[in-house]
Amino acid sequence: MRLSDLRADVIKILTASSEDKKSASFEADEIIGGALETARAFLHAHPEKIIDGSRLGAIMSAARLRAEGMPLAYIIGNALFRGRVMAVGEGVLIPRPETEILTAIADDYIKGIGGRAVFADWCAGSGCIGITLLADNPASRCFAADVSERALSYARINAEACGVTGRMSFINCASPSESGIAENSLDMIVTNPPYIPAGEISSLERQVRVYEPREALDGGMDGLDVCRIILSEAPRLMKDGAVLIMETGGGEQPDETARMAAVGSSLRFIKKIPDHRNIDRFVVYAKMNG
Repeated sequence: MRLSDLRADVIKILTASSEDKKSASFEADEIIGGALETARAFLHAHPEKIIDGSRLGAIMSAARLRAEGMPLAYIIGNALFRGRVMAVGEGVLIPRPETEILTAIADDYIKGIGGRAVFADWCAGSGCIGITLLADNPASRCFAADVSERALSYARINAEACGVTGRMSFINCASPSESGIAENSLDMIVTNPPYIPAGEISSLERQVRVYEPREALDGGMDGLDVCRIILSEAPRLMKDGAVLIMETGGGEQPDETARMAAVGSSLRFIKKIPDHRNIDRFVVYAKMNG
């Protein structure tokens, strides 16, 4: 089959489930380009190229999966995060644009203390936050912690691909108290925990609700179960003056986490930071003893 005809067939499959033809064209190129291991520009420059039968079946199958709602990142096996390609697969949360802002906030902090930090990426998932920070700050080291060993397997793949494996430790645990990280040793903890209230999971778009890992989304009744654990247990791992930078779901969550931190904790609320939609989503705390 000619490449131009294949593109047309894939776009037809994708537009049957979406009216966004521009998006369907882009996704068709991503699916075909991924299967053929070639750039999008090549697809448009060589419409006459003949695609053999062994590739056709895989491409059409992938197109049908996308039409059914499977996230494109799972189909092509990767997602772009702050200019770097991160491997992802089913069972691993797909990096979001909001989390790029979280990472930029953390990067500013590391650079502000001289570019040398020992930090933890809590609820690390694919490792995109910690790996990006290590790649941009060669004197830093990171502990990547997650309850999912599958997610950590992808984090290891991404760390290797980005050349930071030697500065990254991987910890499969549910809470800071189980991590084995030395007390008073961290300059920073950055975290994108599950924060969606359990009752709202069913209202998420299908590609998130059905395909992405519930444990990376579901934050319990009010969305703050994991946040509570982190706010309670993380301070003992932090140096005096260290910061905790947390992504939330916005709304009342930033203020609620600030109230949590104020109760029996050495953490002090510093500020809220909005996302690209001007939603207060990110919260910064500092450990201050005495």
